Amino acid sequence: MKAAQTSFWFYVFVSVLSVGIFGWYEIYHSGDGTELASTMEEEAVKRLDEANQALQKLAPSSEDMTCNCQFSGAEPNTLAFETPESCGEDRNYLSGALKAFEKLDPNGYYTGTRDHVENSKILPRKCAVFVMRRFWKDRSLTPAQKREADIAYNRTALPTLRRPIKDLKGYSSDARLFGKCEQNSNGKPARHGVKPCVTEEYVNIVYNSLIDVADCMNIPAKHVIPKLANESGMHINAYGPKGDGGINQFVEGALKDIALNFPRFKEIEMSEKESCKRLASIPGAIPKSAKEVLSSDSKRCHVMAAPPNPIRSLVYYGVFYHAMKEYSASFYDQGRDSKDPNFQSVAALLKKANTKKIAVDDEEVKKIMMMMSYNLGPARPVSFFRNWLSYKIANKSPLTKEDFNMTFDATAAVRGKPVGESRAKAITGGKRTLKLAEYVYAYKNSFYASAVKSEGNLLNNRMGAGTCAEAKYLEL
Repeated sequence: MKAAQTSFWFYVFVSVLSVGIFGWYEIYHSGDGTELASTMEEEAVKRLDEANQALQKLAPSSEDMTCNCQFSGAEPNTLAFETPESCGEDRNYLSGALKAFEKLDPNGYYTGTRDHVENSKILPRKCAVFVMRRFWKDRSLTPAQKREADIAYNRTALPTLRRPIKDLKGYSSDARLFGKCEQNSNGKPARHGVKPCVTEEYVNIVYNSLIDVADCMNIPAKHVIPKLANESGMHINAYGPKGDGGINQFVEGALKDIALNFPRFKEIEMSEKESCKRLASIPGAIPKSAKEVLSSDSKRCHVMAAPPNPIRSLVYYGVFYHAMKEYSASFYDQGRDSKDPNFQSVAALLKKANTKKIAVDDEEVKKIMMMMSYNLGPARPVSFFRNWLSYKIANKSPLTKEDFNMTFDATAAVRGKPVGESRAKAITGGKRTLKLAEYVYAYKNSFYASAVKSEGNLLNNRMGAGTCAEAKYLEL
């Protein structure tokens, strides 16, 4: 509240100053154009410019929190932060960790609120608010709690809308997709079924960390956020069923890759970018040696505990992102294979398949390959892509831009079919060839890129095309 009052009186001061300057300028400008009038005019403009510049620096810009969403706020379709009071005691378990973060961040780089206009060029803060609030459930319920919720709902529901009340065996427990770690610990997380309260303080730490990593390490935030939305909802303590932990859902193999690419951390410390300097100022955010990158499942709190996460986790992701990008691109650009005399490169297959000569942007296709790599490793997606191109060539089916759109939602009937021809036929009815997303699901049982694409579509629909995700996300 103090900051808001300070901003208000500063606006009043600048307004009064502006009126005074303009009044003073009019007195001297109404004369016959003497040198005194010219000097006074220049001085007036100079002072006004200085006042406006000070205003821009000291008074935070307003933030548009509108969206096409169902979260409660001051007005319909307005995003709102949660408050400790609204969350209840059980969802405020990160409050101590957030306070501890403030001690590591005396300048408020991450715990404070930055200039929204400047940072929104990378990613608007409301994108983080939406993703963090939407992810999973506030509380995972037991079968007994679910049954009681149905009974309570039926007490006020219309007869036609009442839910069937089953015995306890008819209900399953919700997944417990969060973990509890001690502050700054490196142990194994305890399973937890309650989501942290999405307060402004919590959002600031996550959002400011992502903005700095994106700027410092040249990461396209609008390409990354649908992936984060799909996997962790950008929560510090997201804890997947297979031990994948933190904002980036790291598993042992990924963390070992990060350790192998340790020299990339040195680039952060040597950078002159202000964002890199801010990241390096937080103790524990950047490892001093590869041995500090702890990869075993029993040490997963290493990338989940706050502080220094989420910064550590996001810096690790920056290293992993560039490593995966390079690995994936090298397989995509591969021209020959000494072990396979029949090997055909992507370039050669694209030339044969693209009989209608549509514009195929290799960089956009590489983004699709890279996204699949997070789930499959860097080699397999490109192999699947070559298989699909060969399939299109064999069926004499010219490429279309729609073939590269990774939007695909398998129906229950399709999911029930075994991988292979029967699944492929269930998708198309045997009336056309498969698009890339359909092919990798039908023949390779891979759905990851389509799941991330779905998050990108949702962000573009709810928040406005191009606001949080690239307008043409995972498509040509």
